[in-house]
Amino acid sequence: MHTYFEHFELSNTYSLDNFAFGVFRVDKAGKLVFVNKYMLQLLGFDNYSELQDGIKGSYALKVCFDPKRLVSFIKDSQKTFYEYKWTTKNGQKKLLREFGHEVIIDPDTVYYDCVVEDVSEKSLIDRLFQDIKSSDYSVLKAIPDYILIVSKNGDIVESKNNFHQLFSKKNTSTILTLDEIFEPAIAETTVQLINEVLETGETKSFSFEYNLLGTQKFFEARFAIRSYDEALMILRDVTQQKIAEQQVLKFTEELKQLNATKDKFFSIIGHDLRTPINGLLNYSEILSEECDVLSKEEIKEFAGYIGEIARTTNTLLNNLLEWSRIQSGKIAFEPKEIHLYLIVDKIFRLLSAMALSKQIKLINNVQADLICYADENMLQSIILNITSNAIKFTNLGGQIRIDSTKFDEYVKISIADNGVGITEENIKLLLDSNITFTTLGTVKEKGTGLGLMLSKEFVKIHNGNIWAESELGKGSTFSFTIRNNYSTQA
Repeated sequence: MHTYFEHFELSNTYSLDNFAFGVFRVDKAGKLVFVNKYMLQLLGFDNYSELQDGIKGSYALKVCFDPKRLVSFIKDSQKTFYEYKWTTKNGQKKLLREFGHEVIIDPDTVYYDCVVEDVSEKSLIDRLFQDIKSSDYSVLKAIPDYILIVSKNGDIVESKNNFHQLFSKKNTSTILTLDEIFEPAIAETTVQLINEVLETGETKSFSFEYNLLGTQKFFEARFAIRSYDEALMILRDVTQQKIAEQQVLKFTEELKQLNATKDKFFSIIGHDLRTPINGLLNYSEILSEECDVLSKEEIKEFAGYIGEIARTTNTLLNNLLEWSRIQSGKIAFEPKEIHLYLIVDKIFRLLSAMALSKQIKLINNVQADLICYADENMLQSIILNITSNAIKFTNLGGQIRIDSTKFDEYVKISIADNGVGITEENIKLLLDSNITFTTLGTVKEKGTGLGLMLSKEFVKIHNGNIWAESELGKGSTFSFTIRNNYSTQA
């Protein structure tokens, strides 16, 4: 039952059972797949089984978990939150603010994940406003809000519920004005709303930020008519609520990113990894079953295919593992002094067989004494992936050159080929952080686009930039920068 929601643990920030919001999941058939402890508490149930029985025995509760109801607001892009009256175990009503997210595993497997917040108290205050006809604030005194009587000119005629504690540095022995307490923009909006309340008799509200004794606070102000020239102002500190809402939004964004990561991960495994493995199986079966009738040249050719596929698959697996570590935040950034020439030389040795198969010349034009400050594994991965792509898109007999330039704060590394080139449109697709884009090489080599995506991530970690310049038929140059001292690292 916890399979999907274990994703929340990846950020090491949230634990669903201790999360200060209700969380649940239902499938498209209306089956309750998961519910956390806080959600059970909100509805008055002791455990998951008891809630299931309660849903079966209560039509009103069943409607609350109905996927058709959830879809109605999840797919309404104009709403971030949705408020709905839920039925509890004892039949009472609770107003819950909901945020929903649709999770599509495949066409037959769809889930609806929801996070809910109890806003019943807020609703109660709204109803209390409607009943304010006199100066009897005995009910309002029971709530943790600051109560003010404000004139249409902005004078604070009366204050209750320890309002003076908010403004301890102000002289509360005389009549205060809104201008003396709040910033001009807040005071102006408050006076405007008070006058609208006095003219229409309707309640008004607005939210604002306020710097209270050096701490940024969030307040919600509500107004109701008290007399022909005075309004009741209830001021509530909603800082914790705002922080909680921001956490929910962050939590939801992390969830979306995790889903996108998972989808990309399975796409690569399901397609891009399966294709070369099938190739390995096919060539190995041919060698195994027809070894006696194949010529020496044919055996050598098939063995070469197997070696090439194995190298490509190994590169893909390494990139996939590194990319997964980045997405989960588990990769370590360990910069140190590096001899760039030696790194490039090492990479050229790794790629020599690949380059030789296309008779491509690799030129290390990096300054022999150039020392940069970077994470060695990441830097090697960046250069390796970009150079591999350059080989892929360079014709037989071409060449690839790596140059470097050192500045005060950073090092620029350029990898240039004289290959087929890239259109301006495709360059934009290649460098778009939200897209993985790839095309076939000059001899139909396949790729996933994962290598360049990984390189972009590593360059970003080094606080650098990556870009490309190209001309069709003449070649391409991929350049990137990395910061060159510890103090400028992100």
